[in-house]
Amino acid sequence: MNKVKLLNLFLKNAEGKLSSTKRGGFTFLEVVVVITIVLLLSAISVPYLRNFISSQHLQEVAWLMEQDLKTTRESAILYQQDLNFYINYNNSPVEPNNPSNLNNRSYYFETFQWGKDQNPQVEDSHYIPGDPPNKHFIQRTLKYGIVIDSMFSINSSSPSTSSQINFSGKNYYVVCFRSGAGNTFRGEGDVVTSMNLRKNTSTQIIDKNKLIIKLKDPSTNKAFYVIIEATGKVSTYGSPPQY
Repeated sequence: MNKVKLLNLFLKNAEGKLSSTKRGGFTFLEVVVVITIVLLLSAISVPYLRNFISSQHLQEVAWLMEQDLKTTRESAILYQQDLNFYINYNNSPVEPNNPSNLNNRSYYFETFQWGKDQNPQVEDSHYIPGDPPNKHFIQRTLKYGIVIDSMFSINSSSPSTSSQINFSGKNYYVVCFRSGAGNTFRGEGDVVTSMNLRKNTSTQIIDKNKLIIKLKDPSTNKAFYVIIEATGKVSTYGSPPQY
């Protein structure tokens, strides 16, 4: 084979490779279409993902509050003591992303009465907000910027101002789980309407109205509900409970 034939064969091979390379690339239009599809999918999936994460956060916070309410109730029955659960509510301003502001973002609960921890013991005397937290008096802060948006019963759109008790300049809505002494039954849920120092001086049974705590994620406006019944039963719902 002479040099001319070899040169022609080389050029044909090179031309074939160039043609193959060109066919393997993407046109500008194809790239634009792919980018457009990716953007559209992102526009759909990002809000869905945000709402999904918000729902998971709400469920976690509601579940923990439910467990803490149940712990207070079970301790009241076990130790035969009326025990209080204090919910920071109706304070202003509410700043979900300010770690130092716990307005509508925190609660306390006792698992043993303050008076029973004293020496000598004092009857029917409770821990109150402002006391240092300890193993018998626990403080929780709601995570993820979730707030206590409202508290209401079936026959009331919001709790009466007379049901809010002020401690150190902050309002608290107080639920008492009863030991069963006197004319109460074991685990009964009552709303405390007034206190004299550390003593509950006035209560009203939650009764069939139920107490409904609405937890809300301000970033998505999604909500979750914690329900307390007169029997002391506590449950959670992802949608407004049916009356």
